[in-house]
Amino acid sequence: MKSRLPRATRREFLKAAGAACAVPYGITSAALGGAGRSQAGERITTALIGAGGRGRQIMAGGDQVVAVCDVDAKHREKAKAKIDAMSGSRACAAYNDFREVLDRDDIDAVVVATPDHWHAPIAVAAMKAAKAVYIEKPMTVCIKEGRMMADVAERYGSILQVGSQQRSDEKFLKACELVRNGRIGELRTVRVEIPTRSGSADPWSPQPVPPELDYDLWLGPAPWAPYHRNRCHYKFRFVSDYSGGDVTNWGAHQLDIAQWGIGADDSGPREVEGRGKRNATGLHDVFYDVHVDFTFAGGVKVELRSGGNGVRFQGTEGWIYVSRQRLDAKPKSVLGSRIGPDEIHLAPQGTAGTHMGLWLDCIRARNPKGLNVPVEVGHRSATLCHLANIAMELRRKLKWDPQAEQFIDDDEANRMTWRPMRQPWRL
Repeated sequence: MKSRLPRATRREFLKAAGAACAVPYGITSAALGGAGRSQAGERITTALIGAGGRGRQIMAGGDQVVAVCDVDAKHREKAKAKIDAMSGSRACAAYNDFREVLDRDDIDAVVVATPDHWHAPIAVAAMKAAKAVYIEKPMTVCIKEGRMMADVAERYGSILQVGSQQRSDEKFLKACELVRNGRIGELRTVRVEIPTRSGSADPWSPQPVPPELDYDLWLGPAPWAPYHRNRCHYKFRFVSDYSGGDVTNWGAHQLDIAQWGIGADDSGPREVEGRGKRNATGLHDVFYDVHVDFTFAGGVKVELRSGGNGVRFQGTEGWIYVSRQRLDAKPKSVLGSRIGPDEIHLAPQGTAGTHMGLWLDCIRARNPKGLNVPVEVGHRSATLCHLANIAMELRRKLKWDPQAEQFIDDDEANRMTWRPMRQPWRL
């Protein structure tokens, strides 16, 4: 491995990032160990853990994908077949249990694309096994998991990148740099809009577990519950035992950008209050039609609303709006403003440009400082999402201490920062 990669110029990073975000996770033969691959001494051997739809999208998470793991035999065989076809070999191994993957000394890194309730246990085990980790957002399913993950990463010197890939998108980078450098004056409010869905309110009854699914391992640390197809695979997102709904799904993207623009990557809000709707019947019980307000130090307000899918920063001298489709501002001249050499620059180190490429750069250089969404950032952004869900659950204003990471004088709310795990699973 190289000792260190050169730092890219901001222009180089923006050019590469802009191109990469059009097709952020394209699969190439080089990524799978075929022709055009990196030199053998520089290749990162990677395993994919969680080979569903999203996992198969992002499976090119290394220079050589040597293993896939999923508790659904159909998913893992589809992923293995795709990797084998692209690499021109049958060398990719397939596993049901992630612990077998972590036992392999020849695997450098893992990509975790499981349902949310499995993120923290797998990531912690992987870091302890000396693997680099790329983990899909949201990083956690509750607040205290995030602090534990950050502590483990620090203790082991781990390289963990969270899949909040908008930070590797030119539009979001530019918007946040302009806000952070005062181009719209003093920041007053941030309007965050996300699409939210209710899932299904239909009645249900237990169904037989499909023969290809290891359902007990799918549940893992979550409470035991009878199987139904609307509980698993993508539909897990609408069940609060496994996810926080679209508040943690899309919120982990757009609230992350709000925190970036505010400059609160190591902090958080002081107050939160909110309301939302949820189904009265059926399996799916997460919040939708959300209306949540956060107050940060200095009086900056973040308004989380259901609706569009972007972030609008409002300052005393104008506004900036950013989404995956466009970047806009008033006055328009703000968009042409140059960030000077002595101002705040947010472009990360590395030359690869893509979000995963930055992660691979850091693995090769053995340098976690080059990550643009390291574990602490992923934790703080996920915390905003979890605070929103807790506030909607309790339907009252809550005071939050971002340094202590607990609610002030509120035992009921503090109990919601952790979820007990089903035995034998633990962090």
